[in-house]
Amino acid sequence: MITSARIETVLKPHGMDWISSLRAPQIALLAQEHGPFQPSLFDERNLLELDSEHFPGERLVVCRNPLLAEERARKRVELLAATEAELATIAAAVARKRNPLRGTQAIALRAGRCVDHYHMAKHFELAITDTSFSWQRKQAGINAEAALDGLYVIRTSLAKTQLDANAAVAAYKSLTGQSVPSARSRRSICRCARYSTTRPPGCGPMSSCACWPTMWNGICAVA
Repeated sequence: MITSARIETVLKPHGMDWISSLRAPQIALLAQEHGPFQPSLFDERNLLELDSEHFPGERLVVCRNPLLAEERARKRVELLAATEAELATIAAAVARKRNPLRGTQAIALRAGRCVDHYHMAKHFELAITDTSFSWQRKQAGINAEAALDGLYVIRTSLAKTQLDANAAVAAYKSLTGQSVPSARSRRSICRCARYSTTRPPGCGPMSSCACWPTMWNGICAVA
């Protein structure tokens, strides 16, 4: 990920501009700052450009993909249902009269495997004793996550006169090789506005930056 420290110490001193994206926690922070990103806020391009005090000097382009939103919502519903079905099986094992499942540690182990398997631990609150087991959904967190479905945010140092919002999104997609960038992607991208014949410090095959010596058309990738 392109951090503020890397931008200040590696990219800017060498006349480089960049394009990257925000991760899910950063998008959530942006949504808190600007309020919920309602579909009505987006124009016909499903783009919304804004500034943030958390990312000074950067342009942020919030992108909304309705198809991606539907897919993530569908998947969440399925995973929540699958998790609850397995938790119900555990609860039945604890409540049965013959050879019941007993012990806080044993119950917690099975419940933990369940929520971890479906990656739903953050969405359930478990109540466990030696002889009982119950759960409930953390609905506030589920709603907060659902509000970000289909959203990803492109960030760049390039001015509008250099690259408009549509071009910034297109450039990011071309670099990632994805038709729909993932907000949770571990791969970040930078775009060098001017080709540099001098390798920036910390940029090389043994570092996390891959923009030396492989650069093409002013484009470089940063892991």
